[in-house]
This record gives sequence, C-alpha cells and structure tokens, in this order.
Amino acid sequence: MVSTTDLPTKECRNSLSARTQPDVVSDLIEKEVFKGFLYGPFKDPPFQNYRVSPIGIAEGKYSGKKRLILDLSSPHNDDKHLSINDLIDKQDCSMSYVRIDDAIDVILKFGRNSWLCKFDISDAFKNCPIVPSQWPLFCIKWEKMYYFYVRLTFGCRSSPKIFDHLSQALCHIAENNYKVNSILHLLDDFLTIDPPDADGERTMAIMMMIFKKLNIPIAKHKTIGPVKCLEYLGIILDSEKNGSSTTS
Repeated sequence: MVSTTDLPTKECRNSLSARTQPDVVSDLIEKEVFKGFLYGPFKDPPFQNYRVSPIGIAEGKYSGKKRLILDLSSPHNDDKHLSINDLIDKQDCSMSYVRIDDAIDVILKFGRNSWLCKFDISDAFKNCPIVPSQWPLFCIKWEKMYYFYVRLTFGCRSSPKIFDHLSQALCHIAENNYKVNSILHLLDDFLTIDPPDADGERTMAIMMMIFKKLNIPIAKHKTIGPVKCLEYLGIILDSEKNGSSTTS
C-alpha cells in the first residue's frame, strides 16, 4: 500500500531499545531469517536504492514476549526523506475493532453456559507477503550487515489492515461454509461462541481444520476450548455467570 517505491537511499540509526539489547536483537533477527520472514545477511544491500529503517524491541502487554519492530515512521521531520508510513494513506488503513462488549452480547443472546473457544494465529502479520517490488523499502541494518523483510512487518501503517483481510476471510469461511454459530476476531485473536445445547467440540474441530487447510499456524498454548470461562483480550469471559471481569 506504499504509494511509491521511487525513493532516494536513506539509512536510519537503530532505536535505543535495540542498541541496549544487542543479544535480544541478534536472537530475534536469527529467528526471523530462519522462518523466512527476513532475507539476509548481506554485506551490501542487493538493491540500487533502498531504505533502512530503525529497528527496536517491543514487549507484549500481557505476555511480556519481546519482538522486533520496524520504525517505519522514521525519519521524522525530514523534508528530503519521507518515512515509509508517510507514503501510506491513513484513510486506506482505518479500521473498526471488535469490542469485548460484542462478545458479552453474544453470550447473553445464547444464554448461560454458552461454549467458548479461543484461537491465536502465530506470527500474525508475517503470514502475509510483501510484494517484491517493495522489498527495498523494508531493509534493516544490524552489526554492519543488511537484511530486508519479505513479509508484513510490525510498525508498518498498512500491516493491520492487510492482515485483517485474512482474518475476515477466515471468519467468513467459518460462518458461511461450516455454519459456525458466532465468531469474533481482533486481528490474530479469534473467539467462537456456541449456545449451551450446541456441540462446542465440533466448532473446535472445524476451526482447527480451517487453519490447517489454509496452512495458517496457530499458537497451541493459546488454543482453548470448548469451555465456559476463558480470558479474551485481557478480560475474563464467564458464560456461567453471563458476564466478564478484568484480569490483573
């Protein structure tokens, strides 16, 4: 969704969070390369013109898991060099997100003791490829070596919107092809809700089959259900009580 690939070469300095955690960065880069999300290392960039954006470390709010993030809003206040995010239209990337109240409304509709299942897509944005003509825009530099991303990155303005198309497609398939009663998602987090007299095991089996057929990896340790109480987006959903509570 970048409006132009015709940019002058620019290399930005990595963020403080990366420079102060070199071992973490090196380990994360190695894993990204191993999984095929990131190509490299190269002594010299394999492109005539390219953009090196700063890398940093982000920590998951609930999990505490560290991940590599690309600051595609850099450089800042530079009239000669627009950032990659500056070249992506905000309006094209606007989204509406599911609310926890939406899940509570479905539970109230289906009644007490509704069945809940939860799924989480592994590596989220990295399941979606970047068009090859835009690879030069997603370069990083670490320990004097160059790399470039070939999958959507964390830090790119358009990544959530593009990835959400995949999530919406999964929901459409589940509801229309396999008659899953109700499915909600927030990017890579999915929740299914079934009436108390429905077969929650069937829903779990169908969802697992869909992910497998489409070769979409899920985090097994985050796959839960069918149950009557689970945590979703930091909130405890309890169909036995027809309500919710926040987690610490």
